[in-house]
Amino acid sequence: MSLILTIPAQPATQMMERQAALFACYKDGSLLLDSLDYKKPARFTLTQSDVFPWDEFIGKMLYAWQLGDYRDLPQQFRPQKRIPQFVLDGLPQEPTAIKLKILATLRQQGYFPALTSHK
Repeated sequence: MSLILTIPAQPATQMMERQAALFACYKDGSLLLDSLDYKKPARFTLTQSDVFPWDEFIGKMLYAWQLGDYRDLPQQFRPQKRIPQFVLDGLPQEPTAIKLKILATLRQQGYFPALTSHK
């Protein structure tokens, strides 16, 4: 299952809509993406102030978790231990800001690897 996301047009994407996969997530909130649309640059970064389709990503990530297929997930979102079922069931109904807080809490509780600094 491929986690291809539609990244909205914005200055970080040279004002073009892009098809990309999240490659890495860093402590400062920046995201490294691999382009899947054959446009350049092939790898680009979004900062915390850029627009990222978190709802789309989280929906696809939940599906991958339920299948147990982590191949297309960035290392930072591969569970280190089983995510509680109530989280899997409740996460889709939450607003985006709460979804992100839940993911951060899960990371603090050791469900995901710690984030590293952007290199």
